[in-house]
Amino acid sequence: MYKLPRGQENGSRVNLVRNAERGRRRGRRFALATGQKIGWTARGVCVALLWLVLWNGPSQAQSPAAAPNATVKSDSLVVYSEMRSTSTVVSSLKKGDPVIVDFEFKTSAEKWCRIKLASQKVGIGFVQCTGLDRKEEQATAQQPATGLGTSRQAVNELPLAPSPPRSTGGYDEIANLVVREGSIDVTKLAELDAASHSGSAAAMRRAALAHYAAGNFELSRNSNDEAIEQYRSALGFAAKQPDLQVASLVRLAYVHLHRSEYSAAVEYLDRARAVAPRSVLVARLSGWAYYGLDRLDEAVEQWNIAQQIEPDPDVAKLLEKAETDKAAESGFRSGQTSHFTLHYEGSATPQLAAEILRALEDDFRSIQSELRFAPQEPVAVVLYTQQNFRDITRAPSWAGAWNDGRIRVPVQGLTSVSDQLSHILKHELTHSFVRQMTQGHCPQWLHEGLAQWMEGRRSDAAAQPLVAAYEHQQNPPLKALEGSWAEFSGPQAGIAYAWSLAAVEFIVANSGMWGVERLLDNLASGAAIEPALGSALQTNYADIERGTVEYLRRTYLK
Repeated sequence: MYKLPRGQENGSRVNLVRNAERGRRRGRRFALATGQKIGWTARGVCVALLWLVLWNGPSQAQSPAAAPNATVKSDSLVVYSEMRSTSTVVSSLKKGDPVIVDFEFKTSAEKWCRIKLASQKVGIGFVQCTGLDRKEEQATAQQPATGLGTSRQAVNELPLAPSPPRSTGGYDEIANLVVREGSIDVTKLAELDAASHSGSAAAMRRAALAHYAAGNFELSRNSNDEAIEQYRSALGFAAKQPDLQVASLVRLAYVHLHRSEYSAAVEYLDRARAVAPRSVLVARLSGWAYYGLDRLDEAVEQWNIAQQIEPDPDVAKLLEKAETDKAAESGFRSGQTSHFTLHYEGSATPQLAAEILRALEDDFRSIQSELRFAPQEPVAVVLYTQQNFRDITRAPSWAGAWNDGRIRVPVQGLTSVSDQLSHILKHELTHSFVRQMTQGHCPQWLHEGLAQWMEGRRSDAAAQPLVAAYEHQQNPPLKALEGSWAEFSGPQAGIAYAWSLAAVEFIVANSGMWGVERLLDNLASGAAIEPALGSALQTNYADIERGTVEYLRRTYLK
């Protein structure tokens, strides 16, 4: 998910200082969506990080200059190099001087503001906030900003709906013979294969069931290549067994859907439909496959068929989403390259669409080079007006782009690819790579940290408050940032993005992109994040959090 820069949330700008103070007065606690609680008041020293801007990195290089949001109210105001009055004095301001406050740090005794001048891109230092007269912040013009919300309802999260054909032909008996003590008995499998050479229908069925059971076992271990091999073997013995044919074809389709290989899934589902035209499982999975291929008409058709056979509330939601997309894009223009299909409203010029496709192709090659991986299917990209983007995605106000399998970006008012839009596109495309590379098993903090790192953000502006938060035990643990962030408030999202980027920076600095690739491969195999960290990087959450802070000090706070 790509976080909007300051001042570009939908509607009025979120006044983080005001919200934090209100929360402190009411004794509320900062609660992440996971249920992890971070207290605004802590033991001994109260530290509240009020994140006004953590996004002064490369992605904002061409953003409109921020307007002053405070003026000096005391006769003179000393500017310090650090958040303590014993640090070096770097400047002095006089009454009435306009400044930009880009973050605020509060302890039980003091409140410090980092400031910069409107003509400068970087902060000049820190002042006591009591010496400033703060202005009520107004919303600035909306740019095509940064805010990705990655939907977690992806193909890989489909329930393993196809159940074994236990009612016909003794599946349990054969499965117990072939899968024993946590492994496949290859000797027994070979015996059943050899028995099938007699041509007996019963022997052929037993061999088909054996490979089908072996495929189910491999799939349960996330050994997808081995599962595909077993299901294909089952098909070879099931030519005259329609129930086993359909079961094996549906399982093969499911594995390919799990890997975002939609074209291969469609081939198996077409074969299954020819044998069982009224199969609800075939219709449901066909809808997913066509939606993944950006073939909305066929996705809607198949999900409608599934609902007619056996209504399901989850399929009803998917159908509604596909119908909404179909209706919204009915008058859109389209463009296509080898890796992308693009849909855009008439307000976006063909020149802009062509430029976006060129930028995406460049990004595709760049990310492919870094991760040594490429998605198997073209990635769908949809360009909206701002209002349609909000109406269709229902994204949080701080999100300026959305990736739920399709990259959705508002581009209203743009005639060319700005630096900011360029960063957004690369960020969102990174999510598509990571989702497919890990088969949907990537925690959100790693998703977002990698996407920010790939688009060029770095932690220089956030380093000091991140270190201070860690020192006062006010940082959100990475464990609390594994799930979806869609329900996070603007301040919560800002903190989550900053920690995620810093953690990924540390991992890349410590282990290189080769280490990142090993980590993603381990996640693809179905490993949970902490075992994957241990196997790929010989580390754990505590070490990463500690190492990240040391990295920030060493790199940005010398």
